Amino acid sequence: MGIILYIISILVIVGTLLPISNNKNWFVRGQSYFRFWYLFANIILLVFYFNISSLEIHHYVFMSIIILCTILCLRDILPFTTLYPKEIKTCKLKELSKNLSILTFNVYQKNNQYQAMMDLVHTLDPDMVLLLETNEDWRKEIKPLDRIYPYQIKAIQENTYGMMLLSKLAPIEENIERLTDNKIPSIDCLVNFNNRKIRLRGLHPRPPVPGEALTSKQKDAEFREAAKVISELPSDEIVIVAGDLNDVVWSKASKRFKKTSNLKDPRVGRGTFSTFPTYLPIRFPLDHIFCSSELQVCELSVLGNIGSDHFPIYVVFYVP
Repeated sequence: MGIILYIISILVIVGTLLPISNNKNWFVRGQSYFRFWYLFANIILLVFYFNISSLEIHHYVFMSIIILCTILCLRDILPFTTLYPKEIKTCKLKELSKNLSILTFNVYQKNNQYQAMMDLVHTLDPDMVLLLETNEDWRKEIKPLDRIYPYQIKAIQENTYGMMLLSKLAPIEENIERLTDNKIPSIDCLVNFNNRKIRLRGLHPRPPVPGEALTSKQKDAEFREAAKVISELPSDEIVIVAGDLNDVVWSKASKRFKKTSNLKDPRVGRGTFSTFPTYLPIRFPLDHIFCSSELQVCELSVLGNIGSDHFPIYVVFYVP
């Protein structure tokens, strides 16, 4: 029993500590996805250690390291629970004219449930819809939405990195940018809403997984470049960043992005809002929404499965 406990302890300790390093290997970076599960494993291990009487020094060494690992996991997970103060306030005013609604959805390029997606849009009637992994088939099949969303920015691609922004609001500025990779677009759109300038940026960097990228270099560079651009924007603009960022909210890259861009996370104090994958009970918060601190949250929710490997995420902001 003792040997098995120590072997499991070593595996859990290594998995917990690996993401602290600056190594960009996909396996190392991927361990941060399982932060919640490592927290659970560390707590279970502590229960065993506290209930086993031992005078051996390595027993207490393992126990001390696991306590440290538990604290590290709690530091990352606790902000995404209701026990933590909210970074973005909850709106108390129900003025529909000042509420900006956004639907973000990685449609999964091979998904053919086009009507289900359009039905969801008709039900929610959001002001802006950001769609990821949109190819030519998706562009054709959701064309009926043109009647509702006359303003569209399209980067149609067949490599699972296509992107579309549908908007009821006329853009003041609109750009399709390729920040770090010519094959990966991002959308930048500035609109006027409630006499405020609102800038929405859609991102979808490569995930650090075999078959896509063996390191997190492109993803981290995309985060870094986008944060730098945002930090240099005029102070009168309200900024919203949305999309499938292929990273968890507590990762080092996500924390650096928030610090550089000076944006806040509406999930802090509310929950993780995990969106991927739809086909497993273990899920990760890969679809992100960051925003300027003056916004307030009226609604934030992960919606039902409509054929993708991601759940859609819907947010309503009160714009003061």
